[in-house]
Amino acid sequence: MAEFTLKEKFLFAVLPRVATWLTRLWFGTVRIEILNKEIYDEYFLGNKGKEGIVAASWHRHAIFFFYFFRKLDNGAIMISKSKDGEITSRIAKRFGYTPVRGSSSRGGDDALQAMINYIKGGKEKRFCGTAVDGPRGPARKLKKGMLALAKETGAFFVPMACSGTHVYTFSKAWDKTILPLPFSKMVLIFHTPFKVPQTLSEEEMERLRQQTEDILNELTDKVDKICGYKV
Repeated sequence: MAEFTLKEKFLFAVLPRVATWLTRLWFGTVRIEILNKEIYDEYFLGNKGKEGIVAASWHRHAIFFFYFFRKLDNGAIMISKSKDGEITSRIAKRFGYTPVRGSSSRGGDDALQAMINYIKGGKEKRFCGTAVDGPRGPARKLKKGMLALAKETGAFFVPMACSGTHVYTFSKAWDKTILPLPFSKMVLIFHTPFKVPQTLSEEEMERLRQQTEDILNELTDKVDKICGYKV
């Protein structure tokens, strides 16, 4: 990555502090309903999933999930190597995450190996997550990276989605990112966690990729319908 200018260093020092404070103030007013709370309680908070957890959502949901999981211990998140990613990385640190820099388009192989090392690197349960249609889309089309991570580490793969009763949609963004409005409600849903066998062939991996993409789209459509959300 190129050296930062003095202006960029100033922005990197100030913006993460402001963004963290604003996010806590804003999202702290939002009510949360988890449709299948037993999965969250057993795998994320409880003893299940001790081999590690790979949580996957569409990019559209990433901002709120980023906030929601902030209290979990030993969490990592994949963030691009761009200058915008530098700001996000510093925000992630302030929320308690371990940032792993890279994406499918920039440093993806290095970032994937770093994630593998992170999941395998401790005796305690470790958690990581990222948007699986990022960083540039197309929206709601799953890329294999996080499935490969689950395959290599033996971690549970957990598809998830969220929607809200009153949200703002970035309609011109490729992913149609949503933000809950203050004092609204967000509805979260988790699919039953599963493992990716290490013996899968490329053909079998592609079938699993398509099946998982379908699962994520079904989850998204379900919570959108419950919340009455339309793009």
